[in-house]
Amino acid sequence: MKTRTSADIFRYWQSLRSNGRIPCRDQLDPGAIRHALPDVFILEEAEATHGRVDSPRFRLAGTRLCSLFVRELRGARLDSLWSASDMEELSAVTRRVMLAGEPAVITASGMTTQGEQLDTELVLLPLRSRDGQTDRIFGSLTPLSRPVWIGARPLPFLSLDHINYPDRNAPMAEVAARATVARSFASQTRDSALRQVIARVMHLSVMDGGKGR
Repeated sequence: MKTRTSADIFRYWQSLRSNGRIPCRDQLDPGAIRHALPDVFILEEAEATHGRVDSPRFRLAGTRLCSLFVRELRGARLDSLWSASDMEELSAVTRRVMLAGEPAVITASGMTTQGEQLDTELVLLPLRSRDGQTDRIFGSLTPLSRPVWIGARPLPFLSLDHINYPDRNAPMAEVAARATVARSFASQTRDSALRQVIARVMHLSVMDGGKGR
């Protein structure tokens, strides 16, 4: 993994696994990952429409994540951030994360309309609901650099560069951010209380409603 946020999020997710089980959303503690919260998100499985399953939607999205696209992401579909040519492959990745319970790490790149390029790293980690279904994804989207134009000029979309499925049982010591990065550019409950804390203290944008289980 190329960023500290990615490595920290992965290690935190691993620490929540009990007897190898996928963590439940109720286990998330914002205080444990306070420094990473502006880059993190929670996706939820969308209801099937017209005979197909829609791309997962953002339930929570950190402020730095929203600033990359200069728009509010709550309620937005994950595939709305990607080029049309990558949507099908991205859908296959999110299905694998939720159905097989496998983590995924994606390197992706974007370009502003002014031609400024940015490389990013996306971590997708399976998460269970209270009923035991793996229908959430916990993760982060982190730029590999912080140019001054972030927040002023949006990335219209991202393009997939590389997809990796790290071993979910890898020793935590082996999960570390790399020192150098090769740059490239290619084509009413505790849950409610948690969301309120995140919105008020951790500077995340919250989508009210959604599934109640």
